[in-house]
Amino acid sequence: MEIATKHFAKHGYSGTSLEQVVKDAGVTRGALYHHFTDKHELFRLVCHKMQTESVKEIKAAIASASNPWEAFINAVHATIDVAAKPNVRRILFTERESVLLPKEWDQLRAETNFWAMEPAMKNAMDQGYMEHRPVHALHAVISMSISRITAIAAYSETLSIEEVHAEFDDWLERYRIKK
Repeated sequence: MEIATKHFAKHGYSGTSLEQVVKDAGVTRGALYHHFTDKHELFRLVCHKMQTESVKEIKAAIASASNPWEAFINAVHATIDVAAKPNVRRILFTERESVLLPKEWDQLRAETNFWAMEPAMKNAMDQGYMEHRPVHALHAVISMSISRITAIAAYSETLSIEEVHAEFDDWLERYRIKK
């Protein structure tokens, strides 16, 4: 899985050769097919593992907060940081869209809860730290913004992830209820 992840991140799905993965992993083709039905299944499992690891980081950021507002903001920043990682961005935000069917992606999202910030946002609203908004709509706007802006920042010479963090802080502060 680790070798396959490196290949998918570097060469994309179509540019990844299972022969090269087998060679670099030091296993036989038969061993690969003993564990994985095909390249598609291997990619899907790489996505699942990557999302599971990402969710751990996001949930740890949420758990480190001292109140629901801070938990939500920590979730946003952890999601930005996770999405900005080159391997995550390439595999989960670029390659995944052309490889996995929407129902496969929905299943992975349900199994891993990649967008763990949504419950943190709802909790901040429910606990009076944040104005009540349509949760799913606001979550979609935030998550899609993170997806797009981290891709832009990755290739920009004038925009940094630090600036993205600062702008999200300024933007989301408008929803905060001062206690």
